[in-house]
Amino acid sequence: MANDNNFKQMKTSTGGIIAPVITLALLFIFWRLGQKWIAMPALALLILFYLIMPKLIRARAARFHKRALTLLATGKAAEIPKLAKRQIILQLFGPSGPIDAKLGMAYTQMGDYASAAINLPNGILTAPDSEKPALQTALAKALMITGDLARAEVEGRSVLDKGIRIPELLATVARARVGLGKIDKTTIELMNEADNLSTNDDVKLMLALTRIEMALATGHKTDDIPESADSSQRFLRTWIHFVRGKLREHRRDLQAAEESYAKAVKTGKEEHCWFADLAHERLQFLTQGPSKQTDGNTEIDPAMRRKKKKRR
Repeated sequence: MANDNNFKQMKTSTGGIIAPVITLALLFIFWRLGQKWIAMPALALLILFYLIMPKLIRARAARFHKRALTLLATGKAAEIPKLAKRQIILQLFGPSGPIDAKLGMAYTQMGDYASAAINLPNGILTAPDSEKPALQTALAKALMITGDLARAEVEGRSVLDKGIRIPELLATVARARVGLGKIDKTTIELMNEADNLSTNDDVKLMLALTRIEMALATGHKTDDIPESADSSQRFLRTWIHFVRGKLREHRRDLQAAEESYAKAVKTGKEEHCWFADLAHERLQFLTQGPSKQTDGNTEIDPAMRRKKKKRR
C-alpha cells in the first residue's frame, strides 16, 4: 500500500492551481489600481496556498487513506462515502484520485458495482504501482458484473499481461470472454489457471458457473448446479439463479426456468446486476414470446445486443 512518499508526490488538483493564480492576479490588479491595502490579505492567501496548503493536503490525504483502509479491513465500507464527503479541503484543493480509489473499493465491497466502475478509473490513474493490480481487478469485476464485457476483458488483460496472476481476475476475464463469444483455448487456459491457483469458494463457484454456460453455448452435456450453492456476494447469487434458469430452459422445464429467472431478477435488482438483466430478458421471452425486433447478432449474451442498439 501507499506510504507517506506517495502523498508527497501527489499531483496538485485543479482547485489547488487555480486558487493561487486567481489570488496572484487579483493582487496585481488591485496593486495597479492603487488599492495597496489589499496586498497584505492577498499575500497571506498566497502563503497559505503555496506553503501551508500542500502540507495540509498531504496530511489530510494520509489520514483519509489510513482510515479508509481500516474501514475496508473491518467490513465497514459503507462508512467510506460518508468519510469522503467530510474531506472538504481534499475535495476543493487536493487530487481526487486517492479518494476515488477508496470509494471504488468501498462500493465494490458494498456490492454497488455501477458506482465502483465510475470511481475506480480515476483512482487507478493516480494510484501507486503497488495499489494498481487490486484496483484494476476490482474494476474488471465491476465492469463484468454490470455488463461491459469488452472493457472488463481489456482492463483485466492489462494486469495479466504484466505477469500478475490473481485467481478472481483470471475467472473474471474468462467469463467476460465467454460473454463475448470467445470460447477458445485462451479462455479455457485462464479458467484452468484460476482453478489451480485458487482455494476461494467464490472463485470456484464463478468458474463452475462459467463452465456450465460454456457447455450450454457449445451444446455439450453439463452437470447441475448443487442446490447448496450459495455466496455472500449478491451478484453470485443472482448468477446462480440465472444459470440454473438456463439449465432448466435447456431441458424444457420452462416453469422451473421462469421461477429461477424471477429469483435472479429479484436478487440482482438492487445492485443493477447484469445477470439480472439477462434473466429479465429470458423471463420476458418465456412469458411473452420472442421480440419482433432482431438485429441478427449472434453473440451469446442478449445484453450485448441491447448495448449495441443503444450505441447506434
